[in-house]
This record gives sequence, C-alpha cells and structure tokens, in this order.
Amino acid sequence: MSTSLSLSNLTEPREKTYFGIVLAVSIVVWLLCLIMISPIIIIGCIAAFTWLANGLLIAQLKSDAVKVDADQFPALANTFARVCSKLKVQNVPELYIVQSGGFLNAFATRHSGRNFVVLFSDLLDAYGAESSELEFLLGHELGHIKSNHILKRILLGPGHLVPLLGNAYNRACELSCDRHGIFAATDSQGAINAMLVLAGGKQAASVLTPAPFARQYASHRGFFVSWYELISGYPTLSQRVSNLIAISEGRALARSRRNPFAYPFALFTFGGGTSGGANLMITVAVIGLLAAIALPAFVKARDTARRAACINNLRLLSSAKDEITIDDKTLKDGDTIPPEAFSKVIQGGLDVMSCPKGGTYKVNPVGIEPECSVHGALSDVMQRGVTPHQQM
Repeated sequence: MSTSLSLSNLTEPREKTYFGIVLAVSIVVWLLCLIMISPIIIIGCIAAFTWLANGLLIAQLKSDAVKVDADQFPALANTFARVCSKLKVQNVPELYIVQSGGFLNAFATRHSGRNFVVLFSDLLDAYGAESSELEFLLGHELGHIKSNHILKRILLGPGHLVPLLGNAYNRACELSCDRHGIFAATDSQGAINAMLVLAGGKQAASVLTPAPFARQYASHRGFFVSWYELISGYPTLSQRVSNLIAISEGRALARSRRNPFAYPFALFTFGGGTSGGANLMITVAVIGLLAAIALPAFVKARDTARRAACINNLRLLSSAKDEITIDDKTLKDGDTIPPEAFSKVIQGGLDVMSCPKGGTYKVNPVGIEPECSVHGALSDVMQRGVTPHQQM
C-alpha cells in the first residue's frame, strides 16, 4: 500500500476545483429560481417524486435484498466494518446484497437521513468476502458517503446541468472515491485487480496484466475516445487502472490530452447513462433551433406548392370557359355558364375543383376570370407571385 495517501488527501484535487465552479453556478441558478418562484414549485414537485421513488427503492432493498450483519454474510460484515473503521466512517451505513443476474456493480444511496450501500451478488463470487478487491469496492462506495456526494448532487443540481462541467465534476468525484477505495484496501494490487474484473469479467484478475490495460489510456487518444470520455460521468476503466497503479507507486498520474475537436461535439451530444451534464438539454435546444429555421422554409414551400396547384385549377377553369364559349355561340360576355356545361370538358365537373388551401372557386360570367376565395383571380395571383397571406 502506498504511503502517499492519508485520510486528509483522499479527495481528488480536481474535484475541489470543479466543486467550486459547480457551486457558484448552482447558487446563481437557485437565486434566480427564488426570484422567479415558479421554477421552485416545479423543482419541488420533481424532488417530491424523486424522494418517493427512492423510498420505493429502499423498500425493495429491505424486502427483497439480504441485509449483511453478524448472522447474514458474517465474513462480509467483518470486511465492511474494517473498511468503515479505516475510513473513519462514524455512522455505519446498512449494507445489502442483491441478486444481479451476472452484473458486476455496486452503489451507495441515501434516504430520509440514512445511508445505504448495495453490492450486486456476483461481486462476492468474483472477489471473495474478505478480499482486498472487495475492500476497495466497499471503500469506493463509502467514499461517496464520506464525501457527501449524494447530498451534493442534489444541492448542486443546477451546476451539474452545465454541459462538460457536470460530467467533469462527476468524473473527479469517481476518482476521489477510487482513492478512498485503494486507501481502504489491505493490498493495492487487490484494488487494481478489482478494476480489471469490472473491465474484463470474473476471471480477469487471474488472466489479465494491469500494465497493458493501463497503457490503453495513454495510447488511445483519438477523436472518438476523447468524445466518449467527455460525455461520460465516469472516467474510463483504463484511466482508473492507470491512476490506481500510479497511486500504488506513490506518484501522480500524468493526464493524457484529449483531441480538441471532440469538445464541440461533446457539447451537443447525448451523454451516456452515467452522464451528468445537460447534453440532452443542449441537444433539444439545438433541435429546436434547427426546427425554428426549417419550419418557416417548409411552410413557405408548402404554400408555394398549394398556390401552384390552385393556379393550375384556375387555368383549367379558364380554359374550360373558353372551350364552352367556343362551342356555344349564344354565350357572350356577362352571361353565366350553366354548371352542368363544365361536366363536358372537366372530368367530374365543378365538384372536383377545390383549392388545396381550402378556398372555394367562383367561375364568374363569360369575360371575367375565375377566382379563388384564398388566392384571388388568376392574373392577380400570377402577377403577385405570392398569396395574399404571404405578403410581408
């Protein structure tokens, strides 16, 4: 175990930096919400539903999961007590084991002032109840509780919604918890092995070598890897293994640079399931902006097509009137053409003639152009080039 870590320096330095920025943003937003009143009501409703949903999660744990104590999983209970003691956790959280169906994961949560740590059952098969690997994992989750990350996530909610910043803060928090985990582990190699298992499966600790996997962090720094890192609320597993190796050797990890072109893409991209930023909100805003630009053009194109169809109908009516007048020599200017006469030159007669925009046609007497109630007379609408409703 490296001697470079102590209880006083388990927090990742970048977490402190990002925390200050997120806190400043959150304070400004909360003050604005207080002034505007209505957002507070909405936030209150969301908070109430979240609290109720979390209450149901805790109820499920108490009803379906196994609570770890001296009678149930006693070896694991001893390991948990040992880790809590090393991290100086005064109020020991309740620890539960849930059947995971093969998933390797764990999480910490809080409800009504009480903290809970949950382990997926396959972790016991992968690590063993008294292993350094499990000490690391328990220490990581206790790091969230000891650092008050759960409460901070609620109070700093507005700051978490800032694209890129929210994810960066979350990644720093995860690295802080890894530091808690390796500090709590009896053997630093066990902490590294724990991450290898999360990356490669249950057998990874015995068949994988940490150094080559850690080198993936430094060697793969292309555009897409950088983009993926920026939209995630967790550091990549290769970075975390690299960081744990550096800690075990008593040195700081040299951060690898990201591709600069990934930042604008990450700003407007959906984050993953662990994403903490407001990439979704930004994406929706961009879609809305594009829609605002495209919608008027679509409406204009649609109206132009309707006007063109109406002009064709008016031309057809005008041609029909001319043909009827030529055939019937008795008709002269000012005479009204009987509607049934149009059935001879227009298939379906006047009944099939309708304006695509919902207008009605007025045939008018001989010598007067037919007209539409929406677009007007044939010559007028062709001269204007736009419908009356489109004039600026």
